[in-house]
Amino acid sequence: MSLGGLSRGSVGIVAATLFVEPGEEARGKPWGYADHDDWEGANRAALLQIACYEQMERDGLVRIVRTRADLEATDRLRLVILMEGADPIRDAKDAARWHGLGVRMVGLSWAHGSRFTGGNARPGRLTSLGRDLVRALDELSIIHDASHLSDASFEDLCATTTRVVVASHSNARALMNPSERHLSDAQVREIARRGGVVGLNLYGTFLAKDRPATLSDAVAHVEHIAQVAGTRAISALGSDLDGGFGPEVVPEELRYPDRYGALTDALAKRGWSDADCDGLASGNWLRVFRSQIP
Repeated sequence: MSLGGLSRGSVGIVAATLFVEPGEEARGKPWGYADHDDWEGANRAALLQIACYEQMERDGLVRIVRTRADLEATDRLRLVILMEGADPIRDAKDAARWHGLGVRMVGLSWAHGSRFTGGNARPGRLTSLGRDLVRALDELSIIHDASHLSDASFEDLCATTTRVVVASHSNARALMNPSERHLSDAQVREIARRGGVVGLNLYGTFLAKDRPATLSDAVAHVEHIAQVAGTRAISALGSDLDGGFGPEVVPEELRYPDRYGALTDALAKRGWSDADCDGLASGNWLRVFRSQIP
């Protein structure tokens, strides 16, 4: 996804990820580090990505959202920086450094877990370090992202914080294989109870089982999550189009940002109001950001 593509799709705000990956497959790559004990490697990889966003900001291409005023500015693309996997954070005391660098959302784990908790591909609960980090993130008003958490980790997160929890790029487990990468109905209800959102993931493998995904599959996930939550205010777009896959694995009708209107058009045909569709397009994310970013 390019800046030009986002502009053509009238995208005004995105969650800009800091993604780092442990293990042999990622070793030697700019985002790779050795293992969960390799804090220096994880930190170095994330700082390289921060530096890219900062250069884009200096070039006048984007605005990093650090304050409410940044969020409300509309002169250029706004980036809410999301750390996807918390290994770059050394410990709870280090969270303030990352807040100072612009991080406003944190997922404690990517698929393979972290020093702080398990992930959807590596079972585990919050560690004592993880519980301390959750409290530190709360003090900094950094939003919790539950995408990629294991079920046990999600449960522990919700037992440790009373604040908003979102799932930035997750779909409905009830419509897929029973993988912890997808949200259970109980998790959807808990996110809704806290006033959070679930961002629809457009990766075709996460929309349909054993066949190419379609626009109808995307609609089905959005509607299932809204029905379970009891509110369409939970509905949002997550895309995951920075996730290392190309447009060929996204439903054809939604492959590029300038096609996203097909989703709200389809929902309108199913009885969603203009306000409901505007909420999915941007309003529900903005509500969360406005409530959490001072």
